[in-house]
Amino acid sequence: MKKSIIALLLMAPTVNASGLLLQEAVTANAGTAGAGDGVYTESAAASWTNPATMSFMGEQLTTINAMLLHLNMDYIDHSPAQNNGQATTTMPSIGMFHVRKISDELHLGINFGVVGGSSIEYGSDWAGAPYLDKAFMTAVQLNPNLSYQVNDNLSVAVGAQLNYGLLEASTSTLQTDLGYDWAYGFTVGAMYNRDNWSLGLSYHSTLTHDFSVKASSELIQEPIPVNTQLVIPAIVDLSGRYTINEAVTLLSSVQFHQWSEFKETALYNENVSQSIDRQWQDVWKFAVGGEYQLNDKWALKAGFSYETSPQDDPSLQWVDLPVGEQYRYSFGARTKWDEKTVDLFYEFADFGSMPIQRQVGPNPGNIDGLPDLNGTFEGNIHFIGVNVSF
Repeated sequence: MKKSIIALLLMAPTVNASGLLLQEAVTANAGTAGAGDGVYTESAAASWTNPATMSFMGEQLTTINAMLLHLNMDYIDHSPAQNNGQATTTMPSIGMFHVRKISDELHLGINFGVVGGSSIEYGSDWAGAPYLDKAFMTAVQLNPNLSYQVNDNLSVAVGAQLNYGLLEASTSTLQTDLGYDWAYGFTVGAMYNRDNWSLGLSYHSTLTHDFSVKASSELIQEPIPVNTQLVIPAIVDLSGRYTINEAVTLLSSVQFHQWSEFKETALYNENVSQSIDRQWQDVWKFAVGGEYQLNDKWALKAGFSYETSPQDDPSLQWVDLPVGEQYRYSFGARTKWDEKTVDLFYEFADFGSMPIQRQVGPNPGNIDGLPDLNGTFEGNIHFIGVNVSF
């Protein structure tokens, strides 16, 4: 019994990409790996990154983002047993954004989209199965915003983050029910816009989810209540645009993700308390991209981004959130179709190799026969999607 409870309490939601962030569904300029999102005014989705962009979107603008992602995650076991694991997931994602001018100075916007999460299943035969078999976690956000145009070049904005999280997970012996929780935060932004250049700065506050689930097993007569907390970090975005000529525009973004708040994951009930030691560090993301106006109908896009790793110590990695440096490569095309603007894009996210040498017990050995872990995670995601603005 104690072994089963501890195994459950060492299990947490599985997601990746700068920890919990898979934000492609709310990216305005996905064909450039998100470069320049905080100043991009051709898509209403830019109001999610920086609500101050709304002041430069005209009378009204609506954007719908639809995307399909394919996640690959492999575990190469370095122990003598060589119990490797593999998980693949294909799932859709969507975002909807609307901006409307309500006076000479004010624009109102409302956004709805998936801002993080994943679904993954390794099965019950790999080395980490006592801690994680399969998991589902998603976070969707309703994001109302209001921008104020100070003058022809400058705007400021404020918004609310209403985040709804869902969580379900299992080990090789335990299964939780579906947990859910609301979390609340705010967004502020500013943008300065000239004919051939723009600069935008925005801040998204920290969001904290408190999940309560019940776990069941054939070995347990009554379901076990388990509580855990999930942190989505504060994000600072600095974006820029520089138009060289009528055909070429350069875009860039620098983001700061405050993952240092994610020191540990506490999992507990009235009988047992256990923490997963994280000791994550803050993450920096750098993105560069460009657009080339090929002709009256078509524009081509490309971009690249790099994210630092929140944790490089193999002894502090864990099965639910293996993390490392990330590289994103993206390209896309934009065209006009009647009164609509259609963006097509592909993006590849490379997580590289993420070694884990986790000692489960407080001393050499392990707790109640639960295995220590020695191996390497390798992962990537393919994204393909279309954004329509009208």
